[in-house]
Amino acid sequence: MAGPIDPIDPIDRLVARQAVADLIGRYCMLFDDQDWDGLAQLWTDDAAFVVEETAFEPREVLVEFLRTCLPSGYQSKHMISPPIVAVADDGCTATARTDVVWLPANFEVTIVARYDDELVLEPDGWKFRRRVEHPVPHVPGPPPMSTDATGVSAPTMKSSS
Repeated sequence: MAGPIDPIDPIDRLVARQAVADLIGRYCMLFDDQDWDGLAQLWTDDAAFVVEETAFEPREVLVEFLRTCLPSGYQSKHMISPPIVAVADDGCTATARTDVVWLPANFEVTIVARYDDELVLEPDGWKFRRRVEHPVPHVPGPPPMSTDATGVSAPTMKSSS
């Protein structure tokens, strides 16, 4: 009878966490650079990209979706938080949560969301198996902040005029 999986060595866990964080950053840069061949290499063959109720799968379908999001040559930037990465005890699977803000060339914040990723270690490195994007709904107008919060934050907030 086989025993439980031995937990991954702490150093190996740190190395895996960094590799996953690098993968997430690489996704952003490859998308922004419109390097579709490079972007395709970041996903497993059976990968899925899910936005709300719509899933793009497998890899060929999701890369074609990403490829058609913007016209060729249009510049944009993904700005992301440091990913929160959890590597499973098997050392071959992980999850990650990353907040993202997407800025198109007009510099107006257009997408604010969170990525929830499932990742797997393949022979050639970490890959996305599933990415779920959870958009934050746009609410027009100034944030409904308390008077105290507005008083403290007003000097750093964009004017609504």
